[in-house]
Amino acid sequence: MVSKTEETQLNRLENQVDNGGGGAWEYLCLVRKLKVRRSEKVLKYGLSILNDPKKRSALGPEEWTLYEQLAIAAMDYQCLDVAKDCIKVLHKKFPESKRVGRLDCMLLEAKGSWAEAEKLTQAF
Repeated sequence: MVSKTEETQLNRLENQVDNGGGGAWEYLCLVRKLKVRRSEKVLKYGLSILNDPKKRSALGPEEWTLYEQLAIAAMDYQCLDVAKDCIKVLHKKFPESKRVGRLDCMLLEAKGSWAEAEKLTQAF
């Protein structure tokens, strides 16, 4: 459960980013920390960071966290091509990761491929 103070902080940061005041990464981190779903904003802000090589490289190892967060938001928002691209990048970096494999399952579910998703889930 998100407290009133946390909700206020999140909304303030969201307004700041929406109005060009920066803080997109901080917003994405707060969304993750609070475990809230703001998929449209995560998609918008996350893509703006990943599509800017300077901003992306400034993330260091957190880049991979952003790819995962963006993949989930993209599935929520039915931007399945974006989700697929993010998962592909994660597979390249972490080829044997069960965590990335679970994203594959989630993508299959988002596509409505329930039987395929179930079969892949059982492989874990």
